Amino acid sequence: MIERIPALPREQTAAKRRGGKLLWIVIALFVAVLVVLFFRSSLSRISVIEIHGLTYLNQDQVKAELGVGIGDSFFMPASDKLAQRAERLPQIRDVRVVKHFPGKLDVTVKEYPSVALELDGKGVLSVVLANGYAVQPPASSALPAKPVLTGWAKDDPQRAALCLALGGLSAEGLSDFSEISPDPSRAYPDRIRIFTRSGFDVLTTVGKLKDKIAILSELVENREPGSVVLLDSDTYSPYSAQTDPASEEAAP
Repeated sequence: MIERIPALPREQTAAKRRGGKLLWIVIALFVAVLVVLFFRSSLSRISVIEIHGLTYLNQDQVKAELGVGIGDSFFMPASDKLAQRAERLPQIRDVRVVKHFPGKLDVTVKEYPSVALELDGKGVLSVVLANGYAVQPPASSALPAKPVLTGWAKDDPQRAALCLALGGLSAEGLSDFSEISPDPSRAYPDRIRIFTRSGFDVLTTVGKLKDKIAILSELVENREPGSVVLLDSDTYSPYSAQTDPASEEAAP
């Protein structure tokens, strides 16, 4: 004999549904209250800002560009947005912002490297970075051993190209340069004259500097001081041969 299971009363099923909805409403309200309390608490605020890698910038300059401070929202703006703000500073090549919960901002800055020194019209010495931007050196730090740029206009595009080229040289390749000045010609509008600390007088161009530096380094290490031309063809003439009285007497 087959027995039929009686159907549940509709009133009981509807009551369970209402009870389930009420439970979810209570949970949602509880979560909303927790969220509000969290964002009003100190846990959602910036409590520490640490900035690393500064040479020519100071902490206050970077913090001002970030646009946030202690007590501001930890979650907004996002890390990439903060990095974009800091990168507006001309001294900065790259920025990495990492958030560590709760409340810590870790900012790592990479500034453009210094490539030269420069005197302005008032005799004030500046450090020139690889992007061509000139900065005042910190009073507490020693000046870098870099070449001095002389005779350059601030808006000369060849000056900017030169700084970029100097930034691509090794520290060893750059260390012997003493002074760099523009010496353009019709054939070589980007021609430059370099005086070295080892006593060489060098003519080359901004565009050829990177490729010619190996030749110059070999001459400095193995030859006596003299005049060097590093253009489409390369020549070297020691000063002793240029001023040798015997050579002058033998000349026709």
